[in-house]
Order: sequence, then C-alpha cells, then structure tokens
Amino acid sequence: MIKGIEFSGIASGIKPAGLDLGLVVFKEEMNVLTIYTRNRVKAAHILYDRRVDKGPVRALVANSGCANACTGKEGVGDLAEIARSLAPLIGAGAGDILFASTGVIGRRLPVDTIISALPGASRTRKESGLEDFARAIMTTDTHPKIVRESFRGKKDYSIVGVAKGSGMINPLFATMLAFVFTDFPVSPDVIKRAFTQSVRDSFERITVDGECSTNDTVMLFTKRGEEDRGALEAFTDGLRSVLKELSMMVVRDGEGATRVAHIMVEGVKKKEWAEKIARRISISPLTKTAFFGCDPNWGRIIAAAGDAGVPVNLSKVEITLQGEMIVKGGVEIPFDEAKMKKLMNRKEISVIVNLNDGKASFDIYTTDLTYDYIKINASYRS
Repeated sequence: MIKGIEFSGIASGIKPAGLDLGLVVFKEEMNVLTIYTRNRVKAAHILYDRRVDKGPVRALVANSGCANACTGKEGVGDLAEIARSLAPLIGAGAGDILFASTGVIGRRLPVDTIISALPGASRTRKESGLEDFARAIMTTDTHPKIVRESFRGKKDYSIVGVAKGSGMINPLFATMLAFVFTDFPVSPDVIKRAFTQSVRDSFERITVDGECSTNDTVMLFTKRGEEDRGALEAFTDGLRSVLKELSMMVVRDGEGATRVAHIMVEGVKKKEWAEKIARRISISPLTKTAFFGCDPNWGRIIAAAGDAGVPVNLSKVEITLQGEMIVKGGVEIPFDEAKMKKLMNRKEISVIVNLNDGKASFDIYTTDLTYDYIKINASYRS
C-alpha cells in the first residue's frame, strides 16, 4: 500500500464475466516513464498515451478483454471520450489520464459500457485495492502478479509492481502490461537510464512463444517533489528487483507452461551474436517441445543455434544440460538417457551453450511448449 495512490478493479461488461476494468488514481500529480512495444503495429492506447506521458499524470485506466489495437483513429478517439468522462469524477483534467489495454486485437472498446462503469470504479477505489486492479487486467493469466519492495532513505519508501502476461510474450521494447508505483521522489530524467536498463534486463530477457504484442507497455510512476538523492541507489536496486521478479512471474505463468528453461549462451565474440543465438533457441518450437517431453535432444538446440544468422564454429561448441555436459567439440558425449530425462523432469531447466570463441554472453528465460498452449490459443477469440 502506498499512501496517496488508490486502486480499483470492477466488472464493467467488457468481458462476459469477471473483473475487466482497472483504475488507478493519484491524489497528487505523478511523474511517469513509459516503454512501449517495438512492434510497428501499435495499440490505440500507445498512440494516445504518447500525447500525454511527457507531463505529470493523475490517473491510469487499464482494461482486459479488448486490446483496442488496429481500430484506427476511432480507437484513439474512444480513449479521449473516456478520459473526458472520467476527469470530473476524480477532479483531474482529461489530459492527465493514461490508458492501457489488453485482449483481442481488432475490436474497439465498448465506450458506453465503460463510461457507465466509471462512477463505480471511481467510487470503490482505495489504497488497499491493488489486487482487484491486478485481477482486472488479467486475460489468460492464472493468478495476479504483484511484487513489493521497501527501502530506507530520509524516510521509509515503497515500490509496488503489478503485471499481466501469459501468452503472446516476447517483449521487445506478449500481450504484456506492467505498472510500477513508488512514493520515492525522483524525476524522469534522473532515473530514465536505469529504468530502461532494468526493463532490458528483465522483461526483454523472457519469452513464452516468440510473439511480440501490439500492446506491450511498462510504466513507472514516481512521486514529484524534493528528491532524496542519497537513496537513489537503493531505489534503483529495488526497481531492478521488482521488474525482474515481475518478469519471472510472467514467464512462469506462460500459457500452458509446465517448465521454465534458462538459456545461457557464452563464449561468443560479440554480445549481439550471443543474444541472437539465445533468442533463436528460446523460441524454437522443437526445442520447447523437447523441454515438455523431458527429451535431452541436444540436436534441436544446436540446430537452432546454427540458424541464428551468426558465425558458429561447431568444432568448439559445448552444450551443458541440467549441469551435465552432453556435447563437446560439437559431438555428443555418451550419457545416460534415463538419467537425463529424470533431470529434465523438473520445473526449472538449465541449458548452457558455450561457443568457446570469445568472452561475450547472453541469457534468456523461456517455457516449454505444451498441448494446453495450443488449446488456449486455438479458441482465444471464442
């Protein structure tokens, strides 16, 4: 709970059932930093927010059940209409309100339905309402994702993060939304670099299905006022911790996932090459299905690595799976198949690919690919 920040989450009717409209109201103006999807097709809320997020803000409206993406100028205009309706209810200007949406692409928001629900969302907001807000932004998530941290400066400060995401996860800034709130006073200019790097080290190091959403959004809301520079390092550490844990909650909750795999690529001449190899392995359907089946089929790993578009000297490659080296010099080291299958039958899988050709490395977290992933996404619209 952070004093002066109120949350609510209600069932507005966007979805047939369940909470689907979240509201955050700041009693005082807050700074905001945003990072959006690199997908060239961007949802209406991103196009709208870019007009607003350069200045202080007073509220955030987030919905599930409708992505409001690929809805033309009308989709952006719908948000302006909702902002005008909400503003007098919370004593703010229409230009002080940000939006975020998640759900099915191609459908406009039911504006009249949402406007009718705004008085209820405003009336029920409270500082202890974060869980309702977290549930209101869920789609195929199996549980709300909330992380809290505290640290000491001139006084005690708090950081609270909330996220949604389970499928369409390959944030390259999924449908993924994440919001972080703090009572720590710091200006966007001071924290921007650390925030950007923290997002790169967290949400940009996970993938579920290799699909980059039109709606990916990360927002950081910080208090305005006299800054506590002596606690800046503690805040940065706390922010990094919150974002990392939120990202891991997202990948662990991947649609249908039964395992999380940590892919580490090392011994590479250039970091960007290591990243390309790691990402290619992490989104390989064959590799991911092998994880699901507890199959130590290292051929799928090496084939994906060789398809990353960067130099690979096979004669130097080593692959270590669950702490056991099974490939050296590009060829298999005989191993006990039954033992390896047992080692892979765990919630966490470790894969290390060493090219022995440099000092650069890159790691990423991915999931297995299961029958349930197919079931969930084969009927997502219906």
